[in-house]
Amino acid sequence: MRALLFVLAILGFAAVARRVARALLRLLRRGLDRVVAGETAAVRARRGDLTGLTDASVREGRARRAQFASLGIFSFWVLLIIAPALTPWPLALYATYSVLWLVPRPSARPS
Repeated sequence: MRALLFVLAILGFAAVARRVARALLRLLRRGLDRVVAGETAAVRARRGDLTGLTDASVREGRARRAQFASLGIFSFWVLLIIAPALTPWPLALYATYSVLWLVPRPSARPS
């Protein structure tokens, strides 16, 4: 029984680690989107393109909000991977995470 719990704990840890990695990649991509939008706004401001500056500023605001949301999701998964280690029953909690392999990922929303 203990061996089964150990195998499930490894699978659960791997499931959460996979989600942490995906959330980190999403966070980095959103950060890159924000930098590009900010640079686009700065270039358009230097050129005096007021319409383009407005559009780029709106895009930068959206990118900032998306990056903040991605940071929240990343923080949630990191908390889930660290929290069981701070409890008296880490093996059982990590084993429950193995259910995440059965839960489908949410579909990607257009960015």
